[in-house]
Amino acid sequence: MRWEWEPSVVIGCAALAGGYLYWLRGTATQILLFLGGVILLLLDLVSPIDTLADGYLFSAHVVQHFLLALIVPLLLASGVRASTLPARFRAARISPVICWTLGVGTMLAWHLPPLFNAALDNGALHIFQHLTFLATGVIFWWPVIKEPRLAPFPAIAYLFSACTGCSLLGAILTFTPPGLYPAYLHPHDDTILRMVRDNWGLDPKSDQQLGGMLMWVPGCLVYLGAILARVAHWYGAARQEA
Repeated sequence: MRWEWEPSVVIGCAALAGGYLYWLRGTATQILLFLGGVILLLLDLVSPIDTLADGYLFSAHVVQHFLLALIVPLLLASGVRASTLPARFRAARISPVICWTLGVGTMLAWHLPPLFNAALDNGALHIFQHLTFLATGVIFWWPVIKEPRLAPFPAIAYLFSACTGCSLLGAILTFTPPGLYPAYLHPHDDTILRMVRDNWGLDPKSDQQLGGMLMWVPGCLVYLGAILARVAHWYGAARQEA
């Protein structure tokens, strides 16, 4: 499998990194987090994961969406120093309810078969899908990691409810018969397909089950990890006050 160095992806990631370093550069740790997110974004879109996701394995598509919607946005948001943002942006705090709805709703909506299948068939819509995952992912994480942050109990409820939504979607995909996404039933018969079917043992049923489990378990672990980090921060702050 080849790496597809799509010029638009490379240029877009370079522009994102350059814009950050010019306008929004934070501390050394924040720079590493943001640029790490950009590098992960690039690898997610040009590596063989993208080839497998587009026409062979639903589970690979879940991995790609997992990175686009959760991990990369978390790194990008963590790398932004809020004080470098325009004053109007800092003053216009979006309601956490809206942030949650956009982040979780986008994830759920794009996995509805009509939208998911349409994005596979239409290149422009596929790009838009990826952009919405990134944008709403950053919006989702913002109230959790940026000041003024959610208080501990609302933050836990915010993250746990997102974990529940991710688990429900993962469970549905795991136990629903294959065929929700027809593109993965009969991919092009070539070397990659033979590798996927014969060497990896992934037929359409096991592929969809694996995709559901990946969304179910690793996805929730990210939310639960964020909950534990929030609790640890709360506990540390309480001890300092005491």
